Amino acid sequence: IDMLLSMLVLSILALFTYGILYRGPYIGFAFGSGDGRVLSIYTPIGASLERNDVLVKVGDVLFADYKKDSRQPLFEQVKAGEIVEIVVLRDGSKLTIPWRIPGFNDKEFNNRVFNIWWLAYIFWLFGSLGQLLIRPRDERSRLFIAANYLVALWLIFGSFSATHLWESSILLRVTTWLMPPVFLHLNWTFPRPFRVLPKKAWAILYAICALPALAEFAQAPPRSLYILAFLVALIGSIALGIVHFIKQTAQRRDLSLLAFSVSIAFIPSIGLNILPMFGWPPEIAPAGLPSMPFIPLGYFYIIYRRQLGGLEMRANRLFTLYAYMIIFGTAVILYVTHLGVLKLSAERLYFLGSVYTILTTLIAITAFPTFQTFVDRKFFGVKLPYQNLQEIYSSRINTTTSIAGLLQVLEGEVFPSLLVRQYAFMRASNGELNILAGKNIDVKQLSSKCNMEELTALAGTFISEAFPCGWIRLILPLKFGDRFIGFWLLGQRDPDDHYPQAEIPVLQSLANQTAVALSNIEHAEQARKMYQSDIERNEKERILLAMELHDSVLNELAVLNNSLVETNPPPQFQTSYEEVVRRLREIVGNLRPPMLMYGLVPAINELADNLMERSGDKVTIKVNILEGGGRLPQNMEQHLFRIVQEACGNALRHAQAENIQISGEIDSDIVNLDIADDGSGFKPQAELGNLIANRHFGLAGMMERARLIGAEINIKSSPDWGTRVHIEWMDNTVE
Repeated sequence: IDMLLSMLVLSILALFTYGILYRGPYIGFAFGSGDGRVLSIYTPIGASLERNDVLVKVGDVLFADYKKDSRQPLFEQVKAGEIVEIVVLRDGSKLTIPWRIPGFNDKEFNNRVFNIWWLAYIFWLFGSLGQLLIRPRDERSRLFIAANYLVALWLIFGSFSATHLWESSILLRVTTWLMPPVFLHLNWTFPRPFRVLPKKAWAILYAICALPALAEFAQAPPRSLYILAFLVALIGSIALGIVHFIKQTAQRRDLSLLAFSVSIAFIPSIGLNILPMFGWPPEIAPAGLPSMPFIPLGYFYIIYRRQLGGLEMRANRLFTLYAYMIIFGTAVILYVTHLGVLKLSAERLYFLGSVYTILTTLIAITAFPTFQTFVDRKFFGVKLPYQNLQEIYSSRINTTTSIAGLLQVLEGEVFPSLLVRQYAFMRASNGELNILAGKNIDVKQLSSKCNMEELTALAGTFISEAFPCGWIRLILPLKFGDRFIGFWLLGQRDPDDHYPQAEIPVLQSLANQTAVALSNIEHAEQARKMYQSDIERNEKERILLAMELHDSVLNELAVLNNSLVETNPPPQFQTSYEEVVRRLREIVGNLRPPMLMYGLVPAINELADNLMERSGDKVTIKVNILEGGGRLPQNMEQHLFRIVQEACGNALRHAQAENIQISGEIDSDIVNLDIADDGSGFKPQAELGNLIANRHFGLAGMMERARLIGAEINIKSSPDWGTRVHIEWMDNTVE
């Protein structure tokens, strides 16, 4: 049945191709079937037509009757050498021209050969390839095949429809009416259906469009109504594509590739057809036709590429090369045609042609790699150059200081570049495996059925048979020295889940680099935890010391003072006593601000008041913080207070600032703080190691405290322009 359908469509194409090339009368000129305007004249004989003449009557047939009746030809059974009286409208006047039918002529034949009809065979070819190659034969593949055959018939009927022979004009309208249900149905399911609609809904849509299609045989619908069906099919398909792009984020790469294909198909063709309206030769218009096959090619490639096996990368290259040839070829045609329009002398034309040939060669060679990389990244999901993946990945992970950063490189760049769509990144700890990252996997099944012994036994070889976990096709151990760090488990891979043996060493090298990076990150995390433990222990000791000074030393001093009151101590004693008490209270406040018990904002306000008081009101510190209704965890408030305290202290001690502004907002799920001063400023160091090396321990402590609580800190400063410290934190667990 598939072959019969394909052969039936091909037979119709062949029959109408014969009609286009030989059966249609050779009348010596071309005219617009819609308005009767003479477009081209091939063989002017005797009294001649002119371009832009408008046909009124040909022989006994009025052009108005020709437009109304799709079965009425203008030139019926005319013979070569026969004279036909043609009435035309020229400059507002009617003229009768005795026109001799030239019969077959080279110019008119060439115009028919180099026209749009041959595109019908391209669409037929993609429909036939869909029948032969696309598996499984599901609804989407059947609609793709139907759409290609329908467009093939529409093109061939349209190319012959001006003659009104063989019911071609009516068949053109019939196929146009069938486009909306087929196109909308295809683009509803492509690349993935929104949801399954009842079959009755689609049946109703097909019936609604089939009725006017059948009525066209009786010429019942208004003459131009079929254009509405074409617009519905076109605009509806575009709208569905946009909705797919918005709603189905996982399919955006396929949709972007399809949009790229449609753009490559239409832009050169439309552009080359518009230019003759501005004085360019009309012969340039057909040069845009080779770009049109990109439409079925885009659909076919997206549907079929999972079945390409190891040929997918080659197919990607062919796709990219074809697109590049279309774009570059269009530019060449435009330039060469432009030289012809200028009518230059032979010497100048030869010189410009030589220069252009050299430039064209250089551009073609140098621009293609950039274009190929652009298409790979934007449309094929290859984020990194596959050939240099090891070197680039090595440079990327060297700058990665956290597991989150490492996972971002793997998930966002490496696995997509390898076309891996299903994977798990497992970390080994104390003989147990923990999943750090995964995509399109069943975590429960993976955790319960996979163990280190089984994974180690099958590591490094392609698994063609079913594994206990079901989906795994390649296991790569992550080893650092003799120690297992974890595993890469790779499964589904475009297009056929196959991992060639030649690629496995490359993948293992990437896994080894990951193991080194993961080991370094683990050591860094341990050091950070120890540092955090030291800071927390230090904070606890400060709190204990503050309590001891407040509850013990200050109380003892108060008792001592009371006992000496009766002995009338000298005035110097009372002054010294009050200074000691003031200083101790200041130390207690620095060790553990009492107002921190009531919230971070009150503590910052108290800090500002104390700093201004100590400076003798020579410094102005303004606090403008919007406070929410919730409190942050105690350790976060401690760290944030210390950061603000250090920033203010640096501004006063080192920058000699006179004004400090503390602003922002603080709530239980968000922190956004700015500490800005007008001091002398400094040249900031971005890296923590550089800060420590340059003995900026206060700034280093601020950055480390921010990192411990998961906040982002940004320090901007320049000499004579002051310093601005920005702290930002958000609770990502809040929906």
